[in-house]
Amino acid sequence: MDNLSFLVFLIVAGVFQILMGANDGGVLLGSIISSNVIHPLFGVILLFLSLTVAPLVFGTEVVKTLGTKIVPIQYITLPMLYGAIIGTMIWVIIAQRIKYPVSISYTFVGALVGSAIARKVHTQINTVEILKVFGGLIASIFIGLIVSYLLTKIFNLILRLLTPKASPFFKIFQVISSIFLVMGYGANDAEKTLSLVYTASMISGVNFAVNPKNIFVISLLSFLFIVGTLFFGANSLLTAGFRLMKSNPKETFLAQTITSATVLTFAQFGLPVSSTETLNMSVVGIGVAEKPYAVKFNVVRNLVLTWLVTVPMSILISYGVSTIFITILK
Repeated sequence: MDNLSFLVFLIVAGVFQILMGANDGGVLLGSIISSNVIHPLFGVILLFLSLTVAPLVFGTEVVKTLGTKIVPIQYITLPMLYGAIIGTMIWVIIAQRIKYPVSISYTFVGALVGSAIARKVHTQINTVEILKVFGGLIASIFIGLIVSYLLTKIFNLILRLLTPKASPFFKIFQVISSIFLVMGYGANDAEKTLSLVYTASMISGVNFAVNPKNIFVISLLSFLFIVGTLFFGANSLLTAGFRLMKSNPKETFLAQTITSATVLTFAQFGLPVSSTETLNMSVVGIGVAEKPYAVKFNVVRNLVLTWLVTVPMSILISYGVSTIFITILK
């Protein structure tokens, strides 16, 4: 029975990974190709390879945080994980319907809290870890906004002193920053599904993904992410690549570099942050510094409103879904 329950959970986790590709993959790919330097096909290949390699190179501390630190693993059950993952999916689908990418990191952590409340183990939640996670999520957004604004001003001053021939080099720099952007995502955001599979494997006693660096599991999840990006990621791609602001290679390079540096740094401390939010706010910061008239602030406003309601909605939805699963799968 445990094996069958775990197999069903794997299928649900696979659907969740496709949904992540639809939400986050579109944002990543949109940033990569929006300046027309990188061909979309190369962008897709880059996305797959980077997602696969990143956990092996930069570690899986985020897997441990999400899988064992927020709620101690001895208090986690498979019905709780069902509630958390399906609750997350419901809110992300709602955000997709209104055509705005939502932070799956925010949603997922909120859903874990909701499932713990449903099982009445909320007193076991590691509040220090929760505060660290949400603090990191909020800090990453402000880092993206403020640092991108300041760096844009500095870069513009430097470029005025250099020959105009320096500008084409940003096309090369953008290819490099694109790689690090996706690597950062793979070492942080993308580890949510990996943490679910890892935790489910541990509590079910199934010898499938007891090592979070299992290359087969990581490759499979990367493939499913690409499927979600290609078939369902158009709305998120448009928001990141074109709705916020049309970007040139220099602006794209700056946004990607700031995002990847932020996300990779937080990953080393096991803190899940949102690459999509950091990237979007980096684009906004650059736009405000360089061409405020080009920033579509109505889109920014709607993004912020979506983020503000994410945590309470994810807790509420996950609580309801988890209660149903805990009752059915007693």
